[in-house]
Amino acid sequence: MEGKNIVIEYRVAESKVERLPHLLAELVRLKVDVIVTGGVINRAAKAATTTIPIVMAFDNDPVANGLVASLARPGGNITGLSALYPG
Repeated sequence: MEGKNIVIEYRVAESKVERLPHLLAELVRLKVDVIVTGGVINRAAKAATTTIPIVMAFDNDPVANGLVASLARPGGNITGLSALYPG
């Protein structure tokens, strides 16, 4: 139940990618338990922390994008969903 056993901290960049490092730094300072990301935010989250777990809601190719070492063994603090498709 939100507010009792979970608190969700939302941050919105309003389509301004340059705001991502600042917003993620706020979450790191708050010492959140997990960061959930998707799309272009994945790289900014990886740059922001190596200790807080990051769950990608999606990424088209996290290996090619340098987010994880491999799909079988991602390593680091990032896991999540990928949408591998031929492109």
